[in-house]
Amino acid sequence: SYSQEIPKIITATNFAQARAAEINAMLKAVTHKSGSQFLQSLPPAMRRRAMSHNIKRLPRRLRDIAKKEVEKIAQLKKEQSKSKSRKARRRHGNLLMEFNRRQRKNIWLETHIWHAKRFHMVKKWGYCLGNKPTTKSYRACYRAMSK
Repeated sequence: SYSQEIPKIITATNFAQARAAEINAMLKAVTHKSGSQFLQSLPPAMRRRAMSHNIKRLPRRLRDIAKKEVEKIAQLKKEQSKSKSRKARRRHGNLLMEFNRRQRKNIWLETHIWHAKRFHMVKKWGYCLGNKPTTKSYRACYRAMSK
């Protein structure tokens, strides 16, 4: 199945010369420090959580890099639209909108949320159905059935 025969002996020098470009690329990737890792370039004993909040706590040689990084992050945050807080997303009207959006492909049963918490859901026949229990709530299911 191979187009060439597998060599029986491999010389280390020939192998290294054949893979020189790959080895150089790997060494370059390992030794190159990118701008986002300026805190990681410090030895662990010098790292402090406060440095990420206050640039003046950094060693002087890293302050310029940190300032550029902070400006870049601030610029990215301005460009991104701020998402709603979890509390706002969980309000009744927003939950209904989200549920309606998720029902476009597969119809939900009235008991969908109850089943989704307790069963592995499967998409069959255009509906979202509970397939098998997650084996977390035998007592609760039995109690609900026996009522």
